Formats: sequence, C-alpha cells, structure tokens
Amino acid sequence: MEKEQLIRKWLDNELSESELQAFKNLEEYHQYTRISDTVKHLEIPTYHVDKQLEALHTRVNAKKSKVISLKPFLRIAAVFLLFLGVYYALSVRSTGTNHNTQFAQKETITLPDNSTVMLNAMSSISYDEDTWQAQRNVSLEGEAYFKVAKGTTFNVKTTNGTVTVLGTQFNIKNRNEYFDVVCYEGSVKVTTAAQEVILKAGDRFRESVLITGTTTASTIKSPSWTHNESSFEKTPLREVIAELERQYQVHVDVDEVFAQELYTGTFTHDNIDIALKSISLPFNLTYTKEENKVTLARD
Repeated sequence: MEKEQLIRKWLDNELSESELQAFKNLEEYHQYTRISDTVKHLEIPTYHVDKQLEALHTRVNAKKSKVISLKPFLRIAAVFLLFLGVYYALSVRSTGTNHNTQFAQKETITLPDNSTVMLNAMSSISYDEDTWQAQRNVSLEGEAYFKVAKGTTFNVKTTNGTVTVLGTQFNIKNRNEYFDVVCYEGSVKVTTAAQEVILKAGDRFRESVLITGTTTASTIKSPSWTHNESSFEKTPLREVIAELERQYQVHVDVDEVFAQELYTGTFTHDNIDIALKSISLPFNLTYTKEENKVTLARD
C-alpha cells in the first residue's frame, strides 16, 4: 500500500492490524506520532467550515455561476497544511534518530557512544543525538540485542517496561503484551508497572498474559535470533507463530485452543518448511501453504 494511503487511513483511524504494523515501520513513523500528539494539544480558533462554505455557495449562485463543492478538498487541504506546519516546526527543533527493520530483516546500529544495537525483524529504535552524552535513552518497539559501552546510565524504554544498565549485554523483546528481558553480561534493572527486578548474567524476566516471573536462561552468550534461528522456552504458541510471521512475511491461521499451548524449541530463519515442521510436529499439527497464507490444524 502506498505511503500516502497509509497516512490517510491512519488519520481517519481506519488502519487494519496489518496496515498499522506497516505504518509503524515507516521511517517517519515516530515523527508522525509526535506531530499527531502536538496537534491534539493545539488550541485552534473555532471555524465553522460548513457555514462558511454555505455562505460562499449562496453568493456564487447569486451570480449564476457553476459551483463545484469544495468541502472535501478544503478539509483535506486544512489538515494537510496543519500537519505540514507542525511537521516543519518539529523537524527544525528535533534531532531524533530512528531506525527500523522490515519483514525478515535484521540491522545493526552503532550508537553515539559506540554501544551497538542489533534489531530483529519488524522492530524500531529511536534516540536523541543532541542529548545523548547527558541522557543515554533509547525507545524500543519490537526486539533488539544491546551491547552497551560503559558510561552513564543507559535506559531502554518500551511500552511494557524500562531496562536500566551501566555497561552490559542484554536482549529485550517487547511485542504487544509480551515482555521478555535476558541478561547475558553484567546486570540490568527491569522496571514495569507491577515490579522492579535486578537481573544478573544468565537471568531472564518475562511478563505476559500467561507467564510472569524471573528464571534462569540458557547459557548461550547471545540471542539465538542473531544466528538466524528463534528459540523459545515454555512460550505461548501464538508468540512463536507471531515471530515466524515476522521472519517469513506470512500470515498463519491456527485454532485459539492450540495458540495457548506452551512451546519449547527452535525454528530456522532460512527455510519455512523446516520452520513449520519444527513448530507443528510437537503439537501433532499439520500445515498447508497457499501463497503467503499458512494454516495449522490437527487432522
């Protein structure tokens, strides 16, 4: 779908779930949302567009001229000009830096202090270069593996919680209502609305609808997805399927009864058939593929 059409449907609050995800992956997504938030707080003088157009329509009719209704065009133009004005104002004063990945894509970013972030598929980060030396703050949507250089406090902010460190290596997965933090080196502090937890190397914290708590993670030195495979331990099948969809750009249908089952295992990012077998066999499910749609079912 064209970018302009996505923006129009977002402004009209008409995006489907897949379209919303595509909109969030736009390079300018964070700028658009900041503009939208700013517009909501603007105090705009009351202007009755319909009444003014009706008066104009009456005056023109008096001259017996042909009239073409300008209502929809004026509304679109007004919104566009307001949007453009706020966008310009924000872009002039904002130095925010954004990075995002698409389906089946990974990207490694070097931050101003030489810390590195590796983004998994369908993920994004943003940070402010101007204030970086004083405040090392990163906003994350999706999943990322961090190697943080020693220095001042480093904060990763997500919709489900904040992770605070000084210098360490850790992975954060922040997907909808699923929040997963694994510490690989050093220690991190995880703060959510419900609690605050300190993780040391080898510790894992998860918070979701079905699972909440701290456990001991695998002894591996980095997340499996950085090596082109996704590993899970007692994870709801719906989360596993969602990750497969991001890695292969497919849509998977599965009965909700199976979606709540817990999965422990690994699937590859290199072959979708092998990946589907890895997911379906433990639950005695079979799969069928039709273009970009996959159906999991039990015979």
